[in-house]
Amino acid sequence: MSKILLSICIPTNGRIDILRNTLDSIFSQEIDFTEIEVILSDNSKTDELPLLLRQYSNIPNIVYEKTVELGFMNSINALRMGNGELLKLHNNYTEFKSDTLGLMLEVIRKFKTEKPPIFFTDGFLKESKIKEFRNFDEFIFTLSYFSSWSTGFSIWKSDFQNGNKIEYNQMFPHTTLLFSLHSKKKYVVYDIVLFHNQTVKNKGGYNLFDTFAVQYLKMLDDMFVDNHISKETFEFIKTDLYNNFLTVWYCNIKILKNDYTFDMTDLKKSMLVYYSALLYYKMVFIAYFRAFKNQVKITLNLRR
Repeated sequence: MSKILLSICIPTNGRIDILRNTLDSIFSQEIDFTEIEVILSDNSKTDELPLLLRQYSNIPNIVYEKTVELGFMNSINALRMGNGELLKLHNNYTEFKSDTLGLMLEVIRKFKTEKPPIFFTDGFLKESKIKEFRNFDEFIFTLSYFSSWSTGFSIWKSDFQNGNKIEYNQMFPHTTLLFSLHSKKKYVVYDIVLFHNQTVKNKGGYNLFDTFAVQYLKMLDDMFVDNHISKETFEFIKTDLYNNFLTVWYCNIKILKNDYTFDMTDLKKSMLVYYSALLYYKMVFIAYFRAFKNQVKITLNLRR
């Protein structure tokens, strides 16, 4: 039996049909399945997942555990269950595109001796290549707020075991781990498209602006205070988050009222922790303008 190179660590809670598609996207790949394992850490209150797994009884290396871990801390339990050299966190709604697991195994083999942190951006940078960094600050600058994306995160088993005493942010436990790796000699961004995110109804369930505009930026601010990232990096990510995340989600939730269940309590209060009142009102204006342009586009398309 080959040594397990990759653990695909999936924290899950329901969404059985969505999860089935994700599992199918993994097990349909033409690879040596003795080199990977699929970890399922299930904190749901039902027994649907064990019933689903009966359909995959011929697949080796599926590891299932029922857990009482709450919220995003289920991610840490999923990582803890992994036995592979590289532990890759994976959202249950993220499918693998055809023939991409083989690419992931190749990059693991390439870097398994040096063991640099590897972040899978799924083409977010639009550079379609592997980028290597000798500097943690440059690595985090490049990732920007995408460093919070759980499906992009991976960690070598040896590094995970060395971080047993970490105090996790409950909303960003995986990002806590990523930020703890500030003393490595090399960092890798794998900017090649690997995934497809399925549409999930009623996504949310937590306070979006407190989580990102306060807690996430506080983590970055602490990194700056501890001299792990530069002021330039902190300010760049704060601005990028404002322009391309917070404003977009304000438009989606408060104006377009899309199918999300995020808590928007004390939104303005959250924004004023790291942003000015002027920027808060500018965000509202830009969001309404985005919604207006979106409606105009829809109207024009209907008239064609």
